Amino acid sequence: MESKIIELLSIKKNNNLGVKEIASLLNEDKEEVLNTLRLLGKEGIVYKNNQDKYTLLSNTSLKKGTIKITSRKGAIVVLEDNRELDVVYKDKKKLSNNDTVLVEAYNQNGTAKVVKIIDRRYYDFVAEVVKEGKNYVARSEGKLDIYLKEIYPLGTKLLIDGETNSVKEVLGHKDDTGVLEKEVLALQGFPTSFSDKYQEELKEIPSSLDEEEVSLEKRKGLKDQRGITSITIDGEDTKDFDDAVSYHNNTIYVQIADPNRYIKENSAIWDETLKRSISVYFPGCASPMMAEKLSNGICSLVPGEDRYSVSMSIKIDNSGKVLNYKINEAVINNRKRMTYEEVNKYLEENNVPEGYQEYLPMIDDLYTSAMKVKNKMLKEGFLEFSSDEVKFLFENNNIIDIKERHQGKAEELIEFLMLLHNICLTDYFIKNKLPFISRFHDSPNNERLLVWINLLKKKGYNINLGKKKDFTADDIKEVQKIYENAKEKVVYDKMAIMSQSKAKYSACNVGHFALGFAAYSTGTSPIRRISDTINQRILKDSLNKGVDYTRRKWEKITPYIARMATSAELRSIKAERKLDDIRKAEYMKPFEKQYFDVIVSSISDNYITVLYKEKMIYGKIYYNRAYYHLDKQGCSIYSEKDRISVGDSFSAKLLRVNTATGELVFFKETNSIKETYNKEKKTRTKRR
Repeated sequence: MESKIIELLSIKKNNNLGVKEIASLLNEDKEEVLNTLRLLGKEGIVYKNNQDKYTLLSNTSLKKGTIKITSRKGAIVVLEDNRELDVVYKDKKKLSNNDTVLVEAYNQNGTAKVVKIIDRRYYDFVAEVVKEGKNYVARSEGKLDIYLKEIYPLGTKLLIDGETNSVKEVLGHKDDTGVLEKEVLALQGFPTSFSDKYQEELKEIPSSLDEEEVSLEKRKGLKDQRGITSITIDGEDTKDFDDAVSYHNNTIYVQIADPNRYIKENSAIWDETLKRSISVYFPGCASPMMAEKLSNGICSLVPGEDRYSVSMSIKIDNSGKVLNYKINEAVINNRKRMTYEEVNKYLEENNVPEGYQEYLPMIDDLYTSAMKVKNKMLKEGFLEFSSDEVKFLFENNNIIDIKERHQGKAEELIEFLMLLHNICLTDYFIKNKLPFISRFHDSPNNERLLVWINLLKKKGYNINLGKKKDFTADDIKEVQKIYENAKEKVVYDKMAIMSQSKAKYSACNVGHFALGFAAYSTGTSPIRRISDTINQRILKDSLNKGVDYTRRKWEKITPYIARMATSAELRSIKAERKLDDIRKAEYMKPFEKQYFDVIVSSISDNYITVLYKEKMIYGKIYYNRAYYHLDKQGCSIYSEKDRISVGDSFSAKLLRVNTATGELVFFKETNSIKETYNKEKKTRTKRR
C-alpha cells in the first residue's frame, strides 16, 4: 500500500489529492488508505495541506528536521543535510528534543519556521522540581523549563503532559523506592499506572474458575486436561506463569494461559493492554502489560488452581520430526511449580530436589524429545548465540552483587518447547490462510559479517569460507564453532548479533533468517506481549467461529498491531537496558579508581566499549582522535606506538561512574598517551 501511494503521488506531483481520490485511483479501501497516509505523514514522506489534500513532501518547499534543545530557553532544528537553523515557533515550550518537524527554511538569516510537528517520539516526559530564583520550575533534560502553578517539594519527579505542559502524575521524590522505574517507563512512553475505569472493570473479573461455567464450556468443546500432569518451569522470582508443559502418552503438551477469556474488545482493559503492548522487566520488579489480578492471578497458571488455557499436543518421531499437532481450548491444573535452578540440579548434576521425585520421568521424556527436534534443526541451519544476561542480588533495596545468569539445560528445554509450539502455531496459520502477526529477522548485513570474519582471522582463527560475500546461517555456525571455547566468545557473538537485523513484527509472512523459516510467529506469552495476545485471539476465533470469519475480521487490523508491537518491544528494550545500566553503575560506584580486567567489545568514533566480563558490565574508554586513528572496518584504533582491537584484553582503571545516566568511564594507559603526556609536560616546563 505504501509503495502504491508514493508511486501515485510522484506521478500526480502537480496535483494535491484527497483521500477519496487516492482510494478511487488505487481501488483500495478508504480507511486503509487514510491510515497509510497518516503513517507516511509521520515519516515525513507525504504532506497534508490545510485543504486535507496530500502530496509528496519532496514536491513542496518544506524541509524535514529534528529539534535539538540547546538550553533551557532555546532550540535549533537540524535538517537532513545537517544544516542547523534557529527555531521560530509560536510556542517553543511545546517542542521536545528529537521531535521531527517540517520547517520553512530561511538561509539568509539562519532561522527556520516550524510549520508542523509530525512526530513526537514521546508526548509525556519526566521533570524534577527545582528552584529558579523565587520560582519553582519543572526541569528536564532536552526540555524547556516549565513554571509550576503549584508548589511541590524540591526533588519531586513529575510526569508532564507533553502537549499541555501540565502535571499529569506525581511520581514521587527522586529518592523514593520505585520512582526511578516509573521515570524510565515514562520516558519510553509507557503508562505508569492503570486508569480508574480499568480498575473498575477488573472488579467484574473472577478470581477463580466457576465449575458450573467449566461444565458448560466442556459441552461447547472445551477439553478437560486436568487429568494430565502439567508443570511450570520458570525463574525463582517469576509470578506470571503463562506456560505449562507435560509429557503424556508419548506426546508433548504445551499449555498456554488464556487471558483472552477475560479481555473484552472495546473495554478499558482492552484499550490499555493495546497501549502498553508489552511487559517491561526491571531488576527486582516488573511493569506488567496486564494488571496483577490478570497477569499473576486468574490468567496465571499458578500451581493447584484450575485455569483456562490454549493447549497444543505435539507428536514427534525418533528422528525429531514433528508428525502432527492438535490445538484445543482446555482447562488444566498445574501440579508443580518448578524453578530453572532446581531442574538444572537434576539435569546437570543428577541431584534430585525435594518434591521432584515423581516428576523425573516426565522431565526426562520432555528433555529427550525436545533435544531430538533441536538437534535436527541445528543440522538444518538453526542458529544459537551466547547470552550476556545477568542477575541482580538485592538486600534492603540495595544491590549487593551481580552474577551472570546461567543458561542451563532447564532454560534450554523450556526455551525450545516454546519455539516448537510457535513453529506449529505458524504452520496452523499458514495452512488455514489466516492473518497473523509474524516475528521476523531479515537477512544479516553481509558487510558487517565480513568485518567480523576478518577480525577473527587477524586474531589467528583459521576460517576458510573462500571469497564469499553472501553468508548463510550454516556459514555463521561454522565460524562460531571455531571460537566456541574462547574467553572472548561473548564479544565475538555480539559482533555477529549486531550484523543481524533487529527482530520486528509484521502482518506479512516474512522470513526468519536465524531459524531458517519462511515465516515465524509467537503465541506463548499472551499475558506479556500483545503480538502473542492477538495471535491467540486469532487462533481462538478460528477454532470457534471458523477461518472465513476470522480472516475477514483480522486481516486489516494485524498490520497496525504489528507496528505497535514492534515499537513497544524496542522501547521496552531501551527501558530495560537503561535501568540495568543505572543499577550496574550503582553497584560499581564504590569501586571507582580500582583496576579491572576488561575485553574490548566494540570501537566507535571517539570511544572504546569494554566489557568487565566477570559481572557482564560494559563501560567506555574515550580516546583522542588527534593521536589515534580508527581503521576502515571500525575494529581497531592505532597510532605510531600501539594498536587496540576488538577482542583485546587488558587491565583498565575505573575512572568515574555516573549513577544518574549509568555511564562507566575506564582509562587505559598506552604508549601514545604516555608520550603525549611527556610532550605536554615538556612544553609546560619550557613556558615557565
